[in-house]
Amino acid sequence: MMMAHFTAYIKRAQGRMGVSLRGKCTDTGSAQQLETAIEEAIANGLAVVWIDCQRLEPMTWQGQRAILNADRRARTTGVALQWCGMPGAVIEQLVASGLSLLLHLQPAGSYQGPRELLQDTLPTSIQSKLPKA
Repeated sequence: MMMAHFTAYIKRAQGRMGVSLRGKCTDTGSAQQLETAIEEAIANGLAVVWIDCQRLEPMTWQGQRAILNADRRARTTGVALQWCGMPGAVIEQLVASGLSLLLHLQPAGSYQGPRELLQDTLPTSIQSKLPKA
């Protein structure tokens, strides 16, 4: 199986903001993409941003740092990030680094963001934050 590249999708619907993180966040470009997507979601002015992590794969320190930076930015603006459905292998990484203690980790079933972000294949109408070439 091919390694999954990293993609972050954002969507606002029914007064809720969501971000779907997919693939491997393992380099500077993907880490920047993650931070940019979450910063844009935070800028929408809603108190809670729901982040679907079910398709997120194990990451490098760059990916973990991007998550930490995004979470810190949200806290300073009074926004709560709800990290939902983090896979076991990623949770193990977050526990090992201590990052799990800082994040609002939720089971996948707790996700209350736009349902469209949970689909296996997302329609082109949903914005993707692709890295700048």
